[in-house]
Amino acid sequence: MHFVKADVVHMGDVFFNGGYPFVDTSSGGRVDGVIEAVDRVLAGIGEGTRIIPGHGPLARKADLQAYRDAVKAARDRIAKLKAEGKTRDEVVAAKPTADLDAKWGTGFMKGDSFVGLAYDSLK
Repeated sequence: MHFVKADVVHMGDVFFNGGYPFVDTSSGGRVDGVIEAVDRVLAGIGEGTRIIPGHGPLARKADLQAYRDAVKAARDRIAKLKAEGKTRDEVVAAKPTADLDAKWGTGFMKGDSFVGLAYDSLK
């Protein structure tokens, strides 16, 4: 929700500032949906917009962009391995987010858990 006059956006659980998102696949959640939602918000805000994440500290547009880029990079890597015919377990074991985990995998969602959920959400 964008509070235009105050230039504040509340992202809810779409944005975990400093961590991977929880993709609720049991309710139809998709990693692509997270990326799409973040892209819509990024397109409608300015550099000074304050962003309230579902988890983590207050953020700015640059923080949301970094989150989007990390989630998209992880998604692309996972999708590539899945397209190669790798099973969920093989993709998790391949550690496609290893270089991202130090920054993004230290919160609620660890790298392996995020990889598994992202894999499950890809068609």
